Amino acid sequence: MITRGSMSLSERDGGLPPECLTQDDDTILEDSERVLRLFHDTAPGAMVQIGLAPCSPFNVTKRLMRESAALAERHDCRLHTHLGETLDEDRYCLELFGQRPVEYLEEVGWMTGRTWLAHGIHFTTDEIARLGRAGVGVCHCPTSNMTLASGQCRTCELEAAGSPVGLGVDGSASNDSSNLMEGVRHALMINRLTYGAEAVSHRDALRWATEGSARCLGRSDIGRIAAGCEADLALFTLDELRFSGAHDPLAALVLCGAHRADRVMVAGRWRVLDGRPLGSETGRLREEHSRLARHLFGTV
Repeated sequence: MITRGSMSLSERDGGLPPECLTQDDDTILEDSERVLRLFHDTAPGAMVQIGLAPCSPFNVTKRLMRESAALAERHDCRLHTHLGETLDEDRYCLELFGQRPVEYLEEVGWMTGRTWLAHGIHFTTDEIARLGRAGVGVCHCPTSNMTLASGQCRTCELEAAGSPVGLGVDGSASNDSSNLMEGVRHALMINRLTYGAEAVSHRDALRWATEGSARCLGRSDIGRIAAGCEADLALFTLDELRFSGAHDPLAALVLCGAHRADRVMVAGRWRVLDGRPLGSETGRLREEHSRLARHLFGTV
């Protein structure tokens, strides 16, 4: 799932991003439709799907939110944005729109089962019920949330209300390793701290990362090892000292901190063997990435 992100509300217009990072609504909508027509595949087993992702209420106009929802309906694609991440966002929405973020989401036509949100931390009990009734998914990003001290997502309440709950890493600005297996462990820890050790198990955290994330993306053909699903497998070895003495291999992966798959299969094809991605020169990739990072921070 690749999202066509967008920002159209610059600092000059009362938004957050600098003007050089924004595009006007018409340019964004025209390009969104172009990308959908070229790449969006709705068939079972699809390897590429497109979602439309206005960044957040801080960064886009109401028109762009509404027309993105209409475009998603026409092309049968998903909608994604960041919502309810910080208390500052609540204040911003109240000041700019006279509404809380969930009320804003409803007004612009995003309270639908084709929407999934990143973070979803600062929702009231009533808002959680409304999101659940609409089937809006929430991607829980525990590592990012703890790094930024944004708050704690009410995962159990959201799931009980009917919202699909998935698991994500957020961006590299707030999660340097972008390691989803590490995120599974963090999800277990922060949710046990929130709800109690008996309320959340390692299987819950793994379920959010797999089946829950597939539900957020509107997919029933992935996220499970079952007949009729895609052959997606991540295989881990348990011969490191960190796993010594573990009696439950799934619990060991989460509690002992597995962080690197030995083999990964996607749709029946091996993509990682012996811990190395196939078809990628990781040494050259890392060198190029380091060069670009130094350039970005002006150290070259």
